[in-house]
Amino acid sequence: MKRSKITEKRQSAAANRVLQALVAVIVILATATGIFLLLQTDESDSTLQDLEKTSFTEREYIDRSPTGTIEKAPETPVEAEEEAASGDESNDDIIVEAPEEDLASMIANAKSHVYTLYTDLEQGSGFLFNNKGDILTSAHVVKDAAYVTVTNSNGQEFNGRVIGISETEDIALVRVPDIAGKEPMEMENGVVPVGTPVFALGSPENIVNTSTEGEITAIGIGFSDEYEYTDLYEMTANIKQGSSGGPLISAESGRILGINSIVLTDNPDIGYAIPVYTVMAQLQEWAENPLPEEEEAVTPDLRGAYFSEELLRSFITDYYTLIPYSLNDEEVAFYEFFLLPGSDGEEKGNSLVEELKKGDRVFQTVEPVIKNVKINEDTATIQAGATFTFQDNADKKLVSISHSHTYTVVIDEYGDYRISSIVNQ
Repeated sequence: MKRSKITEKRQSAAANRVLQALVAVIVILATATGIFLLLQTDESDSTLQDLEKTSFTEREYIDRSPTGTIEKAPETPVEAEEEAASGDESNDDIIVEAPEEDLASMIANAKSHVYTLYTDLEQGSGFLFNNKGDILTSAHVVKDAAYVTVTNSNGQEFNGRVIGISETEDIALVRVPDIAGKEPMEMENGVVPVGTPVFALGSPENIVNTSTEGEITAIGIGFSDEYEYTDLYEMTANIKQGSSGGPLISAESGRILGINSIVLTDNPDIGYAIPVYTVMAQLQEWAENPLPEEEEAVTPDLRGAYFSEELLRSFITDYYTLIPYSLNDEEVAFYEFFLLPGSDGEEKGNSLVEELKKGDRVFQTVEPVIKNVKINEDTATIQAGATFTFQDNADKKLVSISHSHTYTVVIDEYGDYRISSIVNQ
């Protein structure tokens, strides 16, 4: 059957409308796609610009490996060069500071000059005042004593006698003929300021070689008790019964500042010391014009020279502790006191230090190891070693040198342990 013309016209119009709709949809989709791509390009450019402004260390790490391990996002050549340059600069900045004299080295040096005093009434401390064998202590330590015995840091005992004692100031001088000729530590001849770091050394409660740290908190303090105390140093270095007469030492200069004297019962954290310079004239007068010796003086029997494994271990450890300070400063030679003068030990000990000084080195640390101690009749042998760590300034590298020796130790005329022989192991 034939269709009518009206029907054909309607069909043609409908087709045209469909075609127009399809064209419109296509245009809309194309426009949207273009806008989308443009936005993506802008966003990508913006992200790239932001990334370029961010340092490499601030960027995230991207997990791209099949095993799930973390890989660093690729670096640009410029970033790699900067990182390498930074690494080179950090190597140049590696500097080993030369060790300054610290508390450990000062105590090791001071111990051989500090003594424990015993009487029939008291126990106290003291320190070598001059090369006549005179030990400075507190008057209340030796007052009314029938006898005085003196023990050094190695446990050796000596008889002493009071050659000067004050009735008004808490100071006294005890002469020990057996240690005459031994040189004392340096002493400060003037006042030091508040804030000076200090340490007190002595035998509180009969515990020898005890050190407490602190600082001077006041000067010119005065008290009136059994004795007149004037111009005292007040310090936070704790002292107890038995500390009296021991030295107060500057942790900066290593010089003796005063005589540890009193602690107040209502404030035991604060101690007081008599400045040495304030009583120097009186002490020198006693040394030149000592009190006459009593005809019937009591002289108790003393134990002869002896070795102790504990003290020998401490002795060699102190020796090693002091060596690095001499390696970095030729004027510091604390270690030499441990070597017996004129012996093979002195020669070998000095040679060891000179060998370690070779090259452009800054020594940092030393780690001693005491392997074995054997006590003989008149000597002791110690097998020991140490590792010295230093920076070679030529290439900025840290290097360690290890030494192992057998030491022969004797007791000298002053009752001090000394190294008489050193043999390489």
